[in-house]
Amino acid sequence: MKPIDLGRSPLDSLCLSYAPRQPPLIPCNTIDDKPYTFHDRNMPKAYTVTSDPFFINANVTETGVDTYTEVSISAPLDSLNQEGLLIHAVYFSGNEPDRVANAESSVFYQLTSTSKPGRVFVNDANLIAAQQKIITGGAAEFSGPHNVDLLGSNDPYQSEDNLMIVATDDLFLAVQGFGQAAVKSCQVRIVASRIKLTASAYAALVTNELSS
Repeated sequence: MKPIDLGRSPLDSLCLSYAPRQPPLIPCNTIDDKPYTFHDRNMPKAYTVTSDPFFINANVTETGVDTYTEVSISAPLDSLNQEGLLIHAVYFSGNEPDRVANAESSVFYQLTSTSKPGRVFVNDANLIAAQQKIITGGAAEFSGPHNVDLLGSNDPYQSEDNLMIVATDDLFLAVQGFGQAAVKSCQVRIVASRIKLTASAYAALVTNELSS
Protein backbone atom coordinates (compact mmCIF):
# COMPACT_ATOMS: atom_id res chain seq x y z
CA MET A 1 0.00 0.00 0.00
CA LYS A 2 1.36 3.38 -0.97
CA PRO A 3 1.74 5.98 1.82
CA ILE A 4 -0.75 8.81 1.76
CA ASP A 5 0.73 12.04 0.35
CA LEU A 6 0.16 14.79 2.90
CA GLY A 7 1.89 17.46 0.84
CA ARG A 8 0.33 20.83 -0.08
CA SER A 9 -2.19 21.01 -2.87
CA PRO A 10 -2.14 23.79 -5.50
CA LEU A 11 -5.06 25.39 -3.61
CA ASP A 12 -2.98 25.48 -0.40
CA SER A 13 -0.19 27.32 -2.21
CA LEU A 14 -2.65 29.83 -3.64
CA CYS A 15 -4.11 30.55 -0.21
CA LEU A 16 -0.67 30.94 1.35
CA SER A 17 0.43 33.39 -1.34
CA TYR A 18 -2.44 35.71 -0.42
CA ALA A 19 -2.14 35.34 3.36
CA PRO A 20 -1.77 38.73 5.07
CA ARG A 21 1.70 39.47 6.35
CA GLN A 22 2.54 41.42 9.47
CA PRO A 23 5.01 44.30 9.08
CA PRO A 24 8.50 43.43 10.29
CA LEU A 25 9.42 44.51 13.77
CA ILE A 26 12.11 47.17 13.68
CA PRO A 27 14.39 47.27 16.74
CA CYS A 28 15.05 50.87 17.75
CA ASN A 29 16.28 51.02 21.34
CA THR A 30 16.28 49.37 24.75
CA ILE A 31 14.51 50.13 28.02
CA ASP A 32 15.85 48.52 31.19
CA ASP A 33 18.14 46.40 28.96
CA LYS A 34 15.09 44.96 27.17
CA PRO A 35 14.71 45.68 23.44
CA TYR A 36 11.50 47.27 22.22
CA THR A 37 10.23 47.97 18.72
CA PHE A 38 7.96 50.42 16.93
CA HIS A 39 5.21 47.75 16.92
CA ASP A 40 5.56 46.84 20.58
CA ARG A 41 2.20 47.68 22.18
CA ASN A 42 3.66 47.10 25.64
CA MET A 43 6.27 49.85 25.37
CA PRO A 44 6.49 51.58 28.77
CA LYS A 45 5.09 55.12 29.09
CA ALA A 46 6.43 57.90 31.29
CA TYR A 47 2.96 59.19 32.21
CA THR A 48 -0.78 58.51 32.30
CA VAL A 49 -3.32 61.22 31.47
CA THR A 50 -5.72 61.72 34.42
CA SER A 51 -7.95 64.59 33.25
CA ASP A 52 -9.64 66.08 30.22
CA PRO A 53 -7.99 69.16 28.68
CA PHE A 54 -8.73 72.42 30.53
CA PHE A 55 -7.78 76.12 30.24
CA ILE A 56 -5.38 78.25 32.29
CA ASN A 57 -5.68 82.01 31.58
CA ALA A 58 -3.38 84.86 32.58
CA ASN A 59 -2.18 88.33 31.58
CA VAL A 60 0.77 90.64 32.15
CA THR A 61 1.49 94.35 31.52
CA GLU A 62 4.91 95.95 31.28
CA THR A 63 5.99 97.94 34.33
CA GLY A 64 7.64 100.46 32.01
CA VAL A 65 8.10 101.12 28.30
CA ASP A 66 10.27 98.45 26.62
CA THR A 67 10.76 96.77 30.02
CA TYR A 68 10.84 92.99 30.39
CA THR A 69 8.04 92.08 32.81
CA GLU A 70 7.14 88.62 34.11
CA VAL A 71 4.30 87.24 36.24
CA SER A 72 3.87 83.79 37.77
CA ILE A 73 0.81 81.65 37.01
CA SER A 74 -0.25 79.33 39.82
CA ALA A 75 -0.83 75.75 38.68
CA PRO A 76 -0.84 73.63 41.88
CA LEU A 77 0.29 70.03 41.41
CA ASP A 78 0.20 67.02 43.74
CA SER A 79 3.90 66.32 44.16
CA LEU A 80 3.29 63.32 46.45
CA ASN A 81 1.59 61.54 43.55
CA GLN A 82 4.10 62.71 40.92
CA GLU A 83 1.51 64.88 39.18
CA GLY A 84 2.44 66.99 36.16
CA LEU A 85 0.89 69.19 33.47
CA LEU A 86 0.86 68.12 29.84
CA ILE A 87 0.76 71.35 27.78
CA HIS A 88 -1.17 70.85 24.53
CA ALA A 89 -1.28 74.42 23.21
CA VAL A 90 -0.59 78.05 24.10
CA TYR A 91 -2.53 80.97 22.57
CA PHE A 92 -1.24 84.55 22.89
CA SER A 93 -3.00 87.87 22.31
CA GLY A 94 -1.99 91.41 23.15
CA ASN A 95 -1.28 94.96 22.04
CA GLU A 96 -0.02 95.56 18.53
CA PRO A 97 3.39 97.22 18.20
CA ASP A 98 3.47 100.99 17.64
CA ARG A 99 3.84 102.24 14.07
CA VAL A 100 7.24 103.93 13.93
CA ALA A 101 8.43 105.50 10.67
CA ASN A 102 11.61 104.07 9.16
CA ALA A 103 12.02 101.49 11.94
CA GLU A 104 11.06 98.00 13.04
CA SER A 105 8.70 97.90 16.02
CA SER A 106 7.87 94.70 17.92
CA VAL A 107 6.33 93.14 21.03
CA PHE A 108 7.52 89.79 22.37
CA TYR A 109 5.59 87.27 24.52
CA GLN A 110 6.89 84.11 26.16
CA LEU A 111 5.69 81.34 28.47
CA THR A 112 8.25 79.34 30.46
CA SER A 113 8.21 76.64 33.13
CA THR A 114 10.73 78.53 35.31
CA SER A 115 11.32 82.22 36.02
CA LYS A 116 13.63 83.99 33.55
CA PRO A 117 15.47 87.31 33.94
CA GLY A 118 14.84 88.24 30.30
CA ARG A 119 13.85 87.04 26.86
CA VAL A 120 14.94 83.48 26.00
CA PHE A 121 15.10 81.57 22.74
CA VAL A 122 14.26 78.07 21.50
CA ASN A 123 17.52 76.63 22.85
CA ASP A 124 16.24 77.22 26.41
CA ALA A 125 14.89 73.90 27.73
CA ASN A 126 12.22 75.66 29.83
CA LEU A 127 10.65 77.67 27.01
CA ILE A 128 7.11 76.38 26.40
CA ALA A 129 5.93 78.88 23.77
CA ALA A 130 6.86 82.29 22.39
CA GLN A 131 5.51 84.75 19.85
CA GLN A 132 6.63 88.09 18.44
CA LYS A 133 4.50 90.72 16.70
CA ILE A 134 6.42 92.91 14.26
CA ILE A 135 5.56 96.06 12.28
CA THR A 136 8.08 97.41 9.78
CA GLY A 137 7.77 101.12 9.03
CA GLY A 138 8.81 103.04 5.95
CA ALA A 139 8.68 106.75 5.25
CA ALA A 140 4.86 106.79 5.20
CA GLU A 141 3.76 103.16 4.89
CA PHE A 142 3.81 100.20 7.26
CA SER A 143 3.95 96.44 6.89
CA GLY A 144 2.29 94.31 9.54
CA PRO A 145 1.64 93.37 12.15
CA HIS A 146 3.27 90.04 11.37
CA ASN A 147 3.00 87.24 13.97
CA VAL A 148 6.13 85.12 14.27
CA ASP A 149 5.58 81.91 16.26
CA LEU A 150 8.98 81.01 17.68
CA LEU A 151 7.63 77.95 19.48
CA GLY A 152 4.05 76.70 19.41
CA SER A 153 1.37 78.26 17.20
CA ASN A 154 -2.14 79.68 17.25
CA ASP A 155 -3.51 76.79 15.17
CA PRO A 156 -6.38 74.72 16.65
CA TYR A 157 -4.95 72.07 18.96
CA GLN A 158 -5.46 68.31 19.09
CA SER A 159 -5.39 66.39 22.37
CA GLU A 160 -2.37 64.49 20.99
CA ASP A 161 -0.39 67.75 20.64
CA ASN A 162 2.28 68.06 23.30
CA LEU A 163 4.42 71.17 23.72
CA MET A 164 5.94 70.27 27.08
CA ILE A 165 5.47 68.41 30.34
CA VAL A 166 5.76 70.58 33.47
CA ALA A 167 6.36 69.01 36.88
CA THR A 168 6.65 72.08 39.13
CA ASP A 169 3.81 74.26 40.38
CA ASP A 170 4.18 77.58 38.54
CA LEU A 171 4.30 78.80 34.94
CA PHE A 172 5.71 82.19 33.95
CA LEU A 173 4.31 84.66 31.41
CA ALA A 174 6.42 87.58 30.17
CA VAL A 175 6.11 90.51 27.76
CA GLN A 176 8.59 93.03 26.35
CA GLY A 177 8.26 95.77 23.75
CA PHE A 178 11.05 96.96 21.48
CA GLY A 179 10.95 100.53 20.13
CA GLN A 180 7.57 101.31 21.72
CA ALA A 181 6.06 104.60 22.90
CA ALA A 182 3.78 103.07 25.55
CA VAL A 183 3.66 100.00 27.80
CA LYS A 184 2.34 96.78 26.25
CA SER A 185 0.19 93.94 27.60
CA CYS A 186 -0.14 90.26 26.82
CA GLN A 187 -2.85 87.68 27.47
CA VAL A 188 -2.47 83.92 27.29
CA ARG A 189 -4.69 80.85 27.23
CA ILE A 190 -2.95 77.56 28.04
CA VAL A 191 -4.59 74.23 27.16
CA ALA A 192 -3.36 71.45 29.46
CA SER A 193 -4.20 68.07 30.96
CA ARG A 194 -3.18 66.65 34.32
CA ILE A 195 -0.97 63.56 34.20
CA LYS A 196 0.58 61.08 36.63
CA LEU A 197 4.27 60.56 35.95
CA THR A 198 6.42 57.57 36.75
CA ALA A 199 8.78 58.17 39.67
CA SER A 200 11.86 58.29 37.43
CA ALA A 201 10.27 60.65 34.89
CA TYR A 202 9.00 62.95 37.66
CA ALA A 203 12.44 63.12 39.32
CA ALA A 204 14.15 63.87 36.00
CA LEU A 205 11.70 66.67 35.11
CA VAL A 206 11.85 68.33 38.53
CA THR A 207 15.65 68.20 38.51
CA ASN A 208 15.77 69.75 35.03
CA GLU A 209 13.35 72.56 35.90
CA LEU A 210 14.95 73.46 39.22
CA SER A 211 18.49 73.43 37.81
CA SER A 212 17.73 75.57 34.72
